[in-house]
Amino acid sequence: MGTYVDTIKSKCRTQHDLKIEQLRVGSITMWMVGYESIVNWEETIAYISNCGLTTEAAYEDIYVHLLGQEWVPEALDVLLQGKVVLIDSDADRAFSFQGKPKTLERAIDKAENETMPFSSALVFMEPLTTNIGILRKTIHSPYLEVEGYQFKGIGTREASLVYLSECVDKDLLEAVRHALKKAAGQDLRNGQDLIRFFGYNRYHLVSPYHKTEIPGQAVASMMNGRVVLLIDGEPTAYVLPLLFSDFIALDWDRQLPLFVMTALRSLRLLSILIALMTPGLYVALVSVNPETLRIELALSIASSRIGIPLPTFLEMLLLLIISEIIIEATQRLPKSIAAANTLIGGIVLGQAIVDAKLVSSLVIIVLASSITANFAFPHYLNTLVVRILRTGIILLSGIFGIFGLFASFIGVCYYACSLQRFGVPFMNVLSPKKLGQ
Repeated sequence: MGTYVDTIKSKCRTQHDLKIEQLRVGSITMWMVGYESIVNWEETIAYISNCGLTTEAAYEDIYVHLLGQEWVPEALDVLLQGKVVLIDSDADRAFSFQGKPKTLERAIDKAENETMPFSSALVFMEPLTTNIGILRKTIHSPYLEVEGYQFKGIGTREASLVYLSECVDKDLLEAVRHALKKAAGQDLRNGQDLIRFFGYNRYHLVSPYHKTEIPGQAVASMMNGRVVLLIDGEPTAYVLPLLFSDFIALDWDRQLPLFVMTALRSLRLLSILIALMTPGLYVALVSVNPETLRIELALSIASSRIGIPLPTFLEMLLLLIISEIIIEATQRLPKSIAAANTLIGGIVLGQAIVDAKLVSSLVIIVLASSITANFAFPHYLNTLVVRILRTGIILLSGIFGIFGLFASFIGVCYYACSLQRFGVPFMNVLSPKKLGQ
């Protein structure tokens, strides 16, 4: 047995799915090495047999016909990319080539988290090559460019940077390229690693990207000058950078007449204000600054609070925490159980807590309006930021009243206007350089 095979066996004693098999190829006997968990062994052997080799073919002929690349035992990581190695049993020489992949992925399905009326049923999948193919089928453009990157740490992970060369913002593209090349020798495990690669603080509330599972939305972002990052093993696309327009705008809106589209986006913008400000405004007016209310409204609120033992600030905070627990539990549970959890938590618990005179019905109404408005945004992940900011506004409103409410709102506006990702302002809709929807 050749030295190369011995070296592989000594290094891979714990790799149970690594297969080493002797095979007659052309006029010589070779060792075939690969991971049978990710390579279809039978189809790969059939591919070798049908690639045009004659019975007299030598090592060099086999190398050329299979489009091989020189290989040494130190490069074992190429096997993890679905490649197969053929080793000459008579000499210490070997080459690798792309094996036939084993089917590991599911069938292409419809969107689960981003539902839009009459939208395409195609969504991104886990395999990287499949996602690139979906984008090419979506736009059919010769300007679609795909650049490959690898992150090599404990494991190797592949990614592709996709953009339209005629539309992309050149400064943005160079900034993203530089960050990805710099991070090539590091592990990419999650979104926080990606934020760190791009040079931003992971403690920021707003990430530098937004995720979408709909190819049409990713293509629309590229046509507006942005870039898309696809990562192998993830069924979503990372659109860079995140803009404020992603909170209120969808490309699907352009299917509607201009006036209807404007009204729809204005409604979403109003929903952000309602979700953020309504609970804090109620707390500020009722618990700290009741003198600002009209006398009729003040009397109505006072009568609804007769027998309530908790102050308004604690009422709102208690119900907010319970509602967030219900939302999080519903998000994680199976659909059949999530419906029951919503019924028990939203209706039964809400009615019981009012009947028990622990909170007033007005607090339930205000909080329900805020939570409903919170889910009017196009993307669920964007609602998480608003939910965190809403809690901060309630705290400041409960302490400082109207002044705390306005101070927190101004602080949120200042924070949003100060954000800049890859040289592109977050509030790009207010910038003369149009890079957004």
